[in-house]
Amino acid sequence: MRLYECLRAEVLLSAAEALTEALEASGARRALRIVNICGRQRMRAQRLAKDALLAATLKEKAADARLMPTMAEFEAALLELERAPLSTAEIRTALASARDEWLRLVGGVHALDSADGRATLVRSSDALVDTFERLTASYEHSLQVIMS
Repeated sequence: MRLYECLRAEVLLSAAEALTEALEASGARRALRIVNICGRQRMRAQRLAKDALLAATLKEKAADARLMPTMAEFEAALLELERAPLSTAEIRTALASARDEWLRLVGGVHALDSADGRATLVRSSDALVDTFERLTASYEHSLQVIMS
């Protein structure tokens, strides 16, 4: 049953990403790209923590291999957000905090064999979700100011 639920979640995620890309490509919605990237970062932080804990529990190489693409996607998206022209002092501070927390999360992934590594992974994942929640709201506010 769990595998079926995971597969359904992946199908739903793919459909949501396709819809988001279609909205972004529709001209007037291009400014939403940054907001969408930020929102996806919350999902990636949660996915990475879940997959890392699962990999540590199952001790499967296939589960470990799933971590690398998610980590690469997270890093690429974080770089894109850091380079985006839509920024304020608040956004830059939050992005610096996200970068620091991301590095802690990666450290937790690499130290999954220890209880401290797993605890770091969970704490950092939660902190990243909160940080990207605030960042998404900040980007949405900035876009509203620009568009009004």
